[in-house]
Amino acid sequence: MSVADTAEKPQSKTSQAVEHFDVLIVGAGISGIGAAYHLQQQCPGKSFVILDALDSFGGTWHTHRYPGIRSDSDLYTFGYRFKPWVGAPIATADEILSYMGEVIEENDIG
Repeated sequence: MSVADTAEKPQSKTSQAVEHFDVLIVGAGISGIGAAYHLQQQCPGKSFVILDALDSFGGTWHTHRYPGIRSDSDLYTFGYRFKPWVGAPIATADEILSYMGEVIEENDIG
């Protein structure tokens, strides 16, 4: 008999019910939000959840808040094709977060 056979099995410390989702999206950054949008459009019957280590969306644009942070790629390329970017080509973190927030709100993602 091994130690594993005699050791007590760990018990779950959560009382939350288990939920089933068809798709798990890891990360609420620009790619995760884009994936959620496309999933809604292309697979409307599929359920999904977005999991992120933070309690907010934005990924890098939420966590890296040093003064003057801006994109290093133009938002006409970096932005979503389904919601074309209309601001200055090189955007600030706040502008990108606002843009992502609009996408989430307009498409009921979240």
